Amino acid sequence: MNRLLPTDAQVRTAMEAELGESQFLGRRATVSNVEKQLGVTHATFYRNYPDHIEWFKSQRDGLRETKTTANDSSKREDDLARLRRENTDRRKQLRTYAEAIRQLTLDKAALEDELQSWEGVTSLEERRRRKGDRAVTT
Repeated sequence: MNRLLPTDAQVRTAMEAELGESQFLGRRATVSNVEKQLGVTHATFYRNYPDHIEWFKSQRDGLRETKTTANDSSKREDDLARLRRENTDRRKQLRTYAEAIRQLTLDKAALEDELQSWEGVTSLEERRRRKGDRAVTT
């Protein structure tokens, strides 16, 4: 016994309902959900309603592109704002680290000078200069 197939109007109504529901719920609209709503097997649906399926897919892709474009532009703006904040923070950190390195370099030089004066150590450059001066005078 053969079951009666849904009319074109019933198929279109089910497809529109699936598109609306999927958009509301934030999920992807599928032909399988339409087939389940109508109680038609997959093969039968594809064999008898290829034009409706093409229309459904084009509508679904159009909705996705519209949603993607809107989301992409707002996402890009959010990303740019976030990146600008991060860039500003990184520049502040860089200035802080550069100042710390400069201060550490000055502290190191001062500590080396102090250590040499305490130990009575003469630097090699001073000794070479003295040695060179003696060689010139003799």
